[in-house]
Amino acid sequence: MESMKILLVAAEMAPLAQVGGLGDVVGSLPAALTARGHDVRVLIPAYQRNLTRELETRVRLAAGKGRIVETNQASLPCPVWLLETPGFLRRRGRPYLNKAGTPWADNAVQFGMLSRVAADIACGRLETGWQPDIVHSNDWHTGLTPVWMRLQGAAAASVFTIHNAGFSGCFPPEILERLELPDHLYQPDGLEFYGSISLLKAGINFADRITTVSPSYAEEIQTPEFGGGMDGLLRARSGVLSGILNGIDYAAWNPATDPRLTHHFDSEHPEGKASQRQELIRELGLAFDHSDRAPVIVWVGRLTEQKGIDLLLEAMPELMKKDLRLVVLGAGAAQIESELHRLARRHEGRLSVHTAFDEDRAHQLYAGADMLLMPSRFEPCGLVQMIAMRYGTIPLVTGVGGLRDTVKDLDSGLDSANGLRMSAPEVGALLETVDRALALYEQKDAWKQLMGNAMRERFEWLDAATAYENLYRDALGERMKGHYPRVA
Repeated sequence: MESMKILLVAAEMAPLAQVGGLGDVVGSLPAALTARGHDVRVLIPAYQRNLTRELETRVRLAAGKGRIVETNQASLPCPVWLLETPGFLRRRGRPYLNKAGTPWADNAVQFGMLSRVAADIACGRLETGWQPDIVHSNDWHTGLTPVWMRLQGAAAASVFTIHNAGFSGCFPPEILERLELPDHLYQPDGLEFYGSISLLKAGINFADRITTVSPSYAEEIQTPEFGGGMDGLLRARSGVLSGILNGIDYAAWNPATDPRLTHHFDSEHPEGKASQRQELIRELGLAFDHSDRAPVIVWVGRLTEQKGIDLLLEAMPELMKKDLRLVVLGAGAAQIESELHRLARRHEGRLSVHTAFDEDRAHQLYAGADMLLMPSRFEPCGLVQMIAMRYGTIPLVTGVGGLRDTVKDLDSGLDSANGLRMSAPEVGALLETVDRALALYEQKDAWKQLMGNAMRERFEWLDAATAYENLYRDALGERMKGHYPRVA
């Protein structure tokens, strides 16, 4: 196997800078690619000075625009290049939104510079001492990378991953001049998107290969319902579009060794889960019936309509009549958080709400709960359901995106089932699925088998890395062959 030089460019990378799932992906994929023998670098912004303070300058950008420094922390899978600019440093750890919760005014300029620096590295215009074969950019923040690579005639192939098609990165057309991009890109075959400039469209239109984070989501974004207005373009480029399922870190998420747990367990010796469950019930004051009878259902994630929080709130009166206990861990709009806390006071002992995210609590919920509730309206991949399965917590999900690709319903037979799927993101379907789960929970042998199936599932990053590796080779082999659109 011939090694490739691969540059991943993104707005986030765990643990250096993370807001959501993008950071998890960029934090994990390089390790799997490195394990496959490839020479990998990651380029991300430096959003705070403590990341770069004691690091030497690797490359200084022209006209005082900033610098690139390299960090090689033992916790990182490969060398990471941090782009330090005055604009990114002013964000003080907030990548996208300011204190008021509104987008930074210079988002297009700063992320445009990140894209241009990535392309300059690919073209050898910056003296880094290293030049990639593949540049893999991610989401709208780096969507201009393939554009600059084309404009500058880069020999490297470009791959662009859509992690969420709902964020199109739109800005006024005047931004082209500030980004030093040619005016002719403002056209439907270029970057124009309903009177704006879309950086997501830039990546889709100009990359050699396009991916998203699950096979089902790759199909869904070619439809008006999920495509965010890009469905026509994605259908036009479907020949170079594919879905590669994300993985999770099975060393970090391991109930047999998790340091945040008091009681450890695995699929062969699941006894510790019952003890961890009792500890959770006691700590959260959920022993309303003073027995083990009522199952514990958890919600872990953002409190947004995408995730179906409005469905949960509407279903709450009926849920609280059922023989169950519910725990919610997540943050969202103040009005939603306030309503959840009000309901928790009303249903003390049945409902526990935590709106300040706590990593320790998340691990304890995955380990101590019986079921995970995830009624998402769309889910590009989803990591929560994968983690829950690892801990023997059965996911109750809608059949969209990555949830459809990872959760197998009882309809497939008990021998292979690992969760339950809702027929639609609707209140009635949510309640019907909870009832199905409660009935199955009473069948102890069947529930035990379902738990075992879930715990034995594997969604490995090495599998994803192998798929990306094959995609990279295809992109290199056919770089710009029949590529659309062509840049003058």
